Amino acid sequence: MTKFLLTTLLFYCTFINAQISFEKGYFISNDGKRTECFIKNLDWKNNPTDFRYKIHITDNDSKTETIANVQEFGIDNNTAFKRAKVKMDRSSDNFETISQTGKPVWEENTLFLKILVQGEAKLYSFREDNLIRYFYETPKIPLEQLVHLKYIESKDGMSTGNLQENNYYKQQLNNNVRASNTSDRDIESLQYKKPQLVKYFIKYNNIDANTENNDELKTRNGKLHLKITPQVSLISMTMNDGDVPSKDVDLDNKTNFKIGAELEYVMPFNKNKWSLFINPAYQKYENNITYSRPGTFAGSPEKVRYVEIKYSSVQLPIGLRHYFFLNNNSKIFINAAYSLEINGKASISFDNNLEQESNTDSNFAFGVGYNFKDKFSIEIRANSKKELLSDYDSFSAKYGAIDFVFGYTFF
Repeated sequence: MTKFLLTTLLFYCTFINAQISFEKGYFISNDGKRTECFIKNLDWKNNPTDFRYKIHITDNDSKTETIANVQEFGIDNNTAFKRAKVKMDRSSDNFETISQTGKPVWEENTLFLKILVQGEAKLYSFREDNLIRYFYETPKIPLEQLVHLKYIESKDGMSTGNLQENNYYKQQLNNNVRASNTSDRDIESLQYKKPQLVKYFIKYNNIDANTENNDELKTRNGKLHLKITPQVSLISMTMNDGDVPSKDVDLDNKTNFKIGAELEYVMPFNKNKWSLFINPAYQKYENNITYSRPGTFAGSPEKVRYVEIKYSSVQLPIGLRHYFFLNNNSKIFINAAYSLEINGKASISFDNNLEQESNTDSNFAFGVGYNFKDKFSIEIRANSKKELLSDYDSFSAKYGAIDFVFGYTFF
């Protein structure tokens, strides 16, 4: 299994380097010069302060440009960022540091703002970890933040402990970005979230939401997939007892079948290359072997022994997955998971004597697989060896498995 893990690691590194990450784009320098190039598309979760580019896709080396030298850059039909010097409120939603006044605390920053909607009224966003802010501008209103923050209500100078929200962004939109067919209810119900704000600005600008030249109009959200995952396991088992060496034995490898289901959440950044998954599967394993050991004394006849093992559990791998896109229909993925044991029980008996029962340990799992059309998948998953007799100090039963996981996605 060590060889498999090393192969998986090498495969991962090879594919990281092989990914086509530079895409056709442009940047505009401080002097207004527009440069057509190929930009490394990281599908940034946080707004960047620099980017890498090549003039020709075949160039061996890339160059870096920073926010100090570039006023705008973008990737064709995908993402664009505009440099702006803005006042931004960084109030936290953390209860320990949350605002006590409900008033913005302005800081002046030079940022690359992500362009969400173009038109008469423009919408921008900024993200830095858990800090998310939206900005807008119109022909009459210079670029400014849409104000929204949470705060603890105070009365007579004393905190009431009640959580309130400053939703001044609704007043800003009512005053400056309101179409004739927009109702008070439309604005009152508007949440400070990207999908709702993008939809509002699209409506105001009278833009076709299906237009192909602004990917942000088709706002990207996380995706949730439910799969059925039947599995075939190749199992190895090694048992030993430091006190009684005659009990040491390797059982024959065995093929076993498991049935499982997987819930996967594809995260809405980095071009949907990352996901979290949970893959519960029920398994039941039984095996036995008859073997011989030397007698107690020289010349004594060999002693024939019989061992039987039974093990059942619900395995619960919880892990992280990364996709490598080959084309629109195919992608390869790797994942790593920590596999919990739910109600894992094992019992071992020697020579038909009383069974020794124990709880079982959890383990790690590493896999590589192929996905077709987000519908069918196959994965080879190597599991680190787990201890089945964790309740015993000297006696050990090491269980190892390589799983072949087949997946069918319902949605």
